[in-house]
Amino acid sequence: MIVRFSIDTARRNFTPVDNRFILDYLPHASELCVRVYLYGLMLCYAGAGAESPLGDALGLSDASVTEAYVYWQQQGLVRIRGDAPLIVEYLDIEPSEAGGVVPGKYAKLVSALGSLIAPRQFDFRELKHVYDWIEVYGLDEETVLELVSHCMDQKGRRVSVNYIDAVARSWSESGVWTRDAAREYLAKYELKKHGASEILRQWNKQRKPTKAETAYYDKWVAEWGFSPEAILSALPKLAISGTPNFVYLDELLDGLRKEGQTSQPEMEKADAKTAEEQTFARLIFERAGKLEPASRTQRAQISMYLKDYAMPRELLLFGAEECRGANEPFGMMKKLWNDWHDTGITTIEAARAKLESRTQTFSTKPQKLKTPQNNLTDEQLEHLLVDLDQDIE
Repeated sequence: MIVRFSIDTARRNFTPVDNRFILDYLPHASELCVRVYLYGLMLCYAGAGAESPLGDALGLSDASVTEAYVYWQQQGLVRIRGDAPLIVEYLDIEPSEAGGVVPGKYAKLVSALGSLIAPRQFDFRELKHVYDWIEVYGLDEETVLELVSHCMDQKGRRVSVNYIDAVARSWSESGVWTRDAAREYLAKYELKKHGASEILRQWNKQRKPTKAETAYYDKWVAEWGFSPEAILSALPKLAISGTPNFVYLDELLDGLRKEGQTSQPEMEKADAKTAEEQTFARLIFERAGKLEPASRTQRAQISMYLKDYAMPRELLLFGAEECRGANEPFGMMKKLWNDWHDTGITTIEAARAKLESRTQTFSTKPQKLKTPQNNLTDEQLEHLLVDLDQDIE
């Protein structure tokens, strides 16, 4: 059964309009929005008795009608229940003292937010948080738009206002109050997120970084001063670890930081120096007949003779050859090198002459003859002489 007013009866009927709408809302709304609201209000009362659908009657496109209702939803006067087809519920107008009217100074912001988060809209309780972001936290309106957009990227379009409020508080405490500051902050955030993700990708781990992992990365970049390229350059140094992770990487980077290696060029320079030290130390050990590789401490000591003592490489190699076959060749090498350094020897010729001089001095030194000990008694001597006489005969 269908019961309805005839079209003629509907035309002679009345549509009540709350004076609060006329006084509080109508002055801030566009002509198009007012036309849509009033015609839609009439449809609520006339129902199927209306002559034409709203868009046809007002000569508006479906997009324009939806845009108008999005605005009224922002004002809390309607609720959009569906968009294909468009389903709109008209709501009671809340009293002005309850905060149901968007302040005129925020009308443009609320409209921009509505377009940003459409078809969802903030209700009046949620809009009070928006005003706090400006009036309490100190964010300007453009920063609020950046804030909401960022939070939707993180949590989806249905992100809760409480989450956005927490982020707004964090931004305020960090001094992010302008759009430029917000974009700089977000650029660093994206770099941090990307950097941690890139490390996982280098380790063939197909997952998103955890909060703890992004916190590590944030510390390395913001507090320790590592460049993203330097962090990636350090990853091969963990090759000895069967299961590389952010904890091991943190320990490695801490050591590099203390050595002043926080950029890729600094690391490359240090790696080249280490490779050079290893090559020369291996040559030293080969000349001395040692098969095992030099330890890190031994490499550092060899480097000291080269850099701090300014001893020529060929002189150190000559010393290694002279110690070949010794039980402790490296210890003997150091004794030779220290002696040469203390006496100002800088050439192989001078070192060889000193070694030959030492050998000659040792060979020409008079030897003190030992007097044999005679512990025999007189009786034993007499017996020995008798035996000798008998042998002679």
